[in-house]
Amino acid sequence: MPWYAVEALDDAIDTTKAFLLPVEIRTWLKLAIIVLFLGGTSASPPTAGGNFQFGGGPPEIPISIEIITTLVIAIVAVAILLWMVFTFIGSLMEFAFVESLRSRKVHVRQYLRRYFGPGVRLFGFRLVVFTLVLLPIVGFLLVFVPALLDGSADVAFGSLFLFLPVVVILALVAGLIDGLTTNFVVPVMILRGGGVFAGWRRFWPTLRNQWKQYGVYVLLRFALSIAAGIVVSIVGGIAGIVLGIPFAIVGIGLYVLAGAPVPTVLASSVPILVAFGLLAVAYMLVLLFTLAIVRVPIQTYLRYFALLVLGDTNGELDLIPELREEVR
Repeated sequence: MPWYAVEALDDAIDTTKAFLLPVEIRTWLKLAIIVLFLGGTSASPPTAGGNFQFGGGPPEIPISIEIITTLVIAIVAVAILLWMVFTFIGSLMEFAFVESLRSRKVHVRQYLRRYFGPGVRLFGFRLVVFTLVLLPIVGFLLVFVPALLDGSADVAFGSLFLFLPVVVILALVAGLIDGLTTNFVVPVMILRGGGVFAGWRRFWPTLRNQWKQYGVYVLLRFALSIAAGIVVSIVGGIAGIVLGIPFAIVGIGLYVLAGAPVPTVLASSVPILVAFGLLAVAYMLVLLFTLAIVRVPIQTYLRYFALLVLGDTNGELDLIPELREEVR
């Protein structure tokens, strides 16, 4: 019995070449905008840390439990809000990306308008999956934090020991469901229409009957994601250093222009503070977009890999029959 995922490894390279070559700058830039919001392989920008002391040392700031709790809640709230914004945009971009691979024509705004409804449904589905994982974590924190603050360390860390395996299992299941939805149900939704659950109903018989094929796919996809993540991380580190040089020069210029120690400037000069903030934001945006350009061929390969497996396991759900014939 042939393993479709194994056969698709080489064919995905050919389909990726057929789509991305010859290189068209406009096409790559539009794809980079889409890929910027997609999940999958990513890289964190390099960070540097150090201990800096000015004068007699850092000032002592009394910190109460209330301040820590408020700060943690604020950070979590902002993180969840940012996640929701990026997940919403990313859910729309999933359809724009697959449609681009299908038609081999990249149109961002046109595809976003066409698939706005399905994208909203995908966002709602992802929100439900995220909530199912988040609720047990919140419940655990409601037990762990009070126990820790009351001095019941044994109870707190005992509950932590019992809870961690549950979180890991929930995260793996949620990741598997989201991955199968993104790579297989979204193409079915594009091909047949309907929402996420309708897409799952159409895809489920194929998954159930060909579960061994999809098991091999999941294992290979996991290995490919690790390899791709390493590559993007290395490139991201190099890009972070190279791109950081001109921003560092500008930052040094601002420091010289301020003519005072950095803590004094940041504490007393609002314009300089805003300038440093805008400089940091600009650096992050340039770095993220550069990484998105790097991820274009990787994401294209991984998504074509999934589309080839989907078409091999069920010809009625084949989204790229013409391209499949070309490469085979």
